[in-house]
Amino acid sequence: MKKLMLIALALFPLASFAAQPQAFNFSCGKTGGVYSDGKGDVWVDGQKATVKQSSASYWEATSGKTIISIVRSAEGNPDISFTGPNRTHGVCLAEDEVSFAPAANKQTAAKSGPSFSCAAVSQGSMEELICQSDTLSAMDLKLTDTYKKALVKSNNNSTLKAEQRGWIKGRNECWKADDKNKCLSDEYQQRISELQNKYQVK
Repeated sequence: MKKLMLIALALFPLASFAAQPQAFNFSCGKTGGVYSDGKGDVWVDGQKATVKQSSASYWEATSGKTIISIVRSAEGNPDISFTGPNRTHGVCLAEDEVSFAPAANKQTAAKSGPSFSCAAVSQGSMEELICQSDTLSAMDLKLTDTYKKALVKSNNNSTLKAEQRGWIKGRNECWKADDKNKCLSDEYQQRISELQNKYQVK
């Protein structure tokens, strides 16, 4: 994964702070994704957040019950963490190969769908929810890319293929969850991490 250019991150272009705003993408556990447009605006899982700056190196982006804490370290790189409903919390990780940006229009959204065709998905299925979410669609594309790299590293291992089919069945069990989108986000993030760690791919 190529390194993000995150030096001198600032979310507000205030004259008193030398750093110019820069774009970044992060996955933050159950929030799904965080996106900054580099102009001071931040989105949390597709919803525009309220951003407040407390100091030259600290910001909070709030969307619903989710709060993203953004700290710019002395080296200039941001440290991102989150707190959410039901006491969820965690550290956000850089996702420079996944865009959590809201689609500019329907045509853009159509081009940024998941790895599978949305034309034939069943109504009420988990695939339909994935198709309806830019964040989940991006995560599906990321997982597909990671899985393909893992297949190459494993010499097209048949066990890996069986595990992936089993994971898809498990992912679809999210229909039982109260918050299906969060369940799907958790499943994707966990599977991506598993493949990256086991097969040393990015």
